Amino acid sequence: MKTVTTELLPNGNLQVSVPLSVKQRGGGTRIIVPGEEAADPSRQAFLLAVARGRRWQQLIDAGKVENIKALAALIGRDFSYVARVIRLSMLAPEIIGRVIDGECINGLSVALARRTIPDLWSEQVELLTQ
Repeated sequence: MKTVTTELLPNGNLQVSVPLSVKQRGGGTRIIVPGEEAADPSRQAFLLAVARGRRWQQLIDAGKVENIKALAALIGRDFSYVARVIRLSMLAPEIIGRVIDGECINGLSVALARRTIPDLWSEQVELLTQ
């Protein structure tokens, strides 16, 4: 693939050429520069929600907040939102690892927290990787 080139024009201006590609997504258009990983916004949102859920669960487990209701009030979020995000912290490590590695798992998004998730990790893996 072509590299970045810089050219001095006769009028004294610089012309910089950068190879790129344009990708259409449901949420808009993204410009991808070669060498830059094409970030998947839904994947990033999912991983951020899992990280938040784990952190929030740690605050409750450590006794820094009494319960989900107190946590929601402390961070200024809706109780039901906090409860859903904390539910994501209980996903099987295998599933989280696959998402981190960039594997696309059908039906896996932040909206997963609105569904009933099995408690057993083996059942979670079976449900989400069919």
